[in-house]
Amino acid sequence: MARARCSSRHIYLSARVLEGSSWSTTALYTPGYRFLSTNPPPTVEPSSKEAPHVVHNSSSRKPKVELRPGPVKPPKATSDTAPTSASLASSSHSDSANPVHTVIEVAKEDYQEASKHGILAPPPPNASWAGKLFHQAKELFKFYWNGIKLINTHRKRVRDINARVKAGGAPLSRWETRFIANYKRDALKLIPFALIIIIAEEAIPLVVIYTPFLLPSTCLLPSQKERIDAKRREKQRSFAELMQPVFEGVHSRALSQPDASLDVLLDKSALISYNGVLSLSTFGPPPMRLRRIKKHLRSIAADDELLFRENSGERLSVDELREALEERGMCVCFHLSLRSMLRSECHQHPKGMETVA
Repeated sequence: MARARCSSRHIYLSARVLEGSSWSTTALYTPGYRFLSTNPPPTVEPSSKEAPHVVHNSSSRKPKVELRPGPVKPPKATSDTAPTSASLASSSHSDSANPVHTVIEVAKEDYQEASKHGILAPPPPNASWAGKLFHQAKELFKFYWNGIKLINTHRKRVRDINARVKAGGAPLSRWETRFIANYKRDALKLIPFALIIIIAEEAIPLVVIYTPFLLPSTCLLPSQKERIDAKRREKQRSFAELMQPVFEGVHSRALSQPDASLDVLLDKSALISYNGVLSLSTFGPPPMRLRRIKKHLRSIAADDELLFRENSGERLSVDELREALEERGMCVCFHLSLRSMLRSECHQHPKGMETVA
């Protein structure tokens, strides 16, 4: 039996359940206030027949609404989704672990290659794992320290060469000119490299792989230098093959405007392409790229004069010939004659070279 009484200001609701148990709820609503009183059922435990009925009443209530904002809790992952999340975690872990594994393997190969050439002493055969690691770290530190001392030796030699020229002696040869330029580059890299050795020597393999331009030439293992040169040549070859339309456009503009300077001939895409094919850095705004190209072309013009004076590079070795051609943006193919390629390149003076100089 249930009865309800309603008025404009109050609402009264009462419900009674027969069969020996009762539950009454009184709700009183007034304008602006709310009062709620609930009388719990007696302590008499219901019979087994009434248990489903009580569960039905408790489940039929409206869910409680939380008025305060709060974070939404994500649903719990079931057993079906657990393997997927675990596989993603394992895949991400393996992806992040692959570069470190590669760096370690490359460092080991560099050390083994240097040991074969007698540059680094191999560890004793009966040494433990910790003993081998300590021996390798000690040998690498000695190698880098000797490289730093070699830069100081080069400084003394450069001083003697400059003193000879100032005293009216023989002019600088091409080898001496390049030796002085290489020493200046190594001297600029000396301070940051010394800080890396003192603070974190174990980070040098990462520096060799990802930022090789920070290393002086006297602190490079043979395999490290070969890897750096291979990456540089691959970059140069890719620019030479993929940017052919850009080079053809610059060539057509140079033919139609023979008196135009580099500022007019080279647009934004051409600046990036020529920096790449000349093995220069492509980083920076267009004015920086243009200045980099002009500086490189001035050095090439000076190198051409030295080559003319030395019979167009007749005494250069194969490695020196290849380096000279690559500095001029020519990808070397060994089935051609390197010496004839360099001779023809030196005899062809670009028209814009005087403007650059």
